[in-house]
Amino acid sequence: MRTALRPLPALTGLRFLAAFHVVLFHYLDRDGLPAWLANTVDSGPNSVTLFFVLSGFILAYSYLGAEPDATVPRRAFWVARFARVYPVYLLGLVLAAPVFVGRVLQQQGLTGESLLTIAGIGTAVGGLFQAWLPGAACEWNCPGWSLSVEAFFYLVFPFAALPVLRMGRRRLRVALGLSALAGVVLMGGWLYGLYVASQPGSGLDSAAWKVVGAYNPLLRLPQFLCGVFLGRLYCLRPRVSVPFDRAMVVVGVGGSLVLFGVQWGHLALYFKDLALLPGFACLIWGLAGGTDPLARALARPGMVALGEASYALYLLHSPLNNWLHAVDVYLRLGWWSRGPVFFTGYALLCVAVSLVVFRRVEEPARRWLRSRLAAPARPASSASLDVGTART
Repeated sequence: MRTALRPLPALTGLRFLAAFHVVLFHYLDRDGLPAWLANTVDSGPNSVTLFFVLSGFILAYSYLGAEPDATVPRRAFWVARFARVYPVYLLGLVLAAPVFVGRVLQQQGLTGESLLTIAGIGTAVGGLFQAWLPGAACEWNCPGWSLSVEAFFYLVFPFAALPVLRMGRRRLRVALGLSALAGVVLMGGWLYGLYVASQPGSGLDSAAWKVVGAYNPLLRLPQFLCGVFLGRLYCLRPRVSVPFDRAMVVVGVGGSLVLFGVQWGHLALYFKDLALLPGFACLIWGLAGGTDPLARALARPGMVALGEASYALYLLHSPLNNWLHAVDVYLRLGWWSRGPVFFTGYALLCVAVSLVVFRRVEEPARRWLRSRLAAPARPASSASLDVGTART
């Protein structure tokens, strides 16, 4: 029987900050902002990397813990993940459909080609494999590309669990470092491919290759594995050290903010996610301890509620923005703007909608799907552990 795990509410609160960072990146006007703050807003995509590391950490914490013989039943795990992510993901696709379909028809007309485009991309996004296809990765509802990447991680995790369980703390540290190194190697290989694709007569599409670098799940896998190794290592730590946890938060916050705020060169920008990995790891570890003042602030009920709704915020903020724009154009209201007043109202609307969706759609749909799809319940199944910790 698995030992009951301590909830990690601070990591749930952290998810809201990461999701809102993405919202800022997409829709906040940078005009007039200090350079460091504009750079921080422009770093929104790097918060998706934080999601990937956090996802691996929570899955390892929830399903593996410190047990030497933990198991991850594949069917139960995949059912739990599907029930967790797909209902709101599907809602985002439905909300984004009119804008996407309308754009394709406006560009191509009502032709066989346009219908094939809609059907092909619809199949990719509906099946959660769009991140593998450069032409579909950021189509329909662009933030959904990261769920396509997560779907690949969920496929991998049950198979990776057994080797991770066999590792002691020393081997886990080595694996953590090797995962980060693998990320550097993969990115270097992709950059070489980009160089080749950009040469005249290469026969390769350099624009498509750039999309591969931004969205392909294999390039993101080391980030997730770093989280898995970190989560298992956290569970195996011999004792709790409050000063160490607090130091980790200071290093994580300080290092991340510095890397967010500085200007990156064109080539260095490709390695920004990898440079942020150590800071993200320190931040997650320290906040998981729950003793730091920031951890206590993120663990307050209001922040936890926002963190629980952050998944809906992340997936629905783009469709909501598109609908507001469409209504403004159709009614000729003239209030469409990227100014601070409009953005504040838009952001509050997104947060309110995400809170309602979490309570009225996400949670009921998750429970309904799990009751319909899950195998007969077994005592103390580890598959339920992620509900009470920090939701991935």
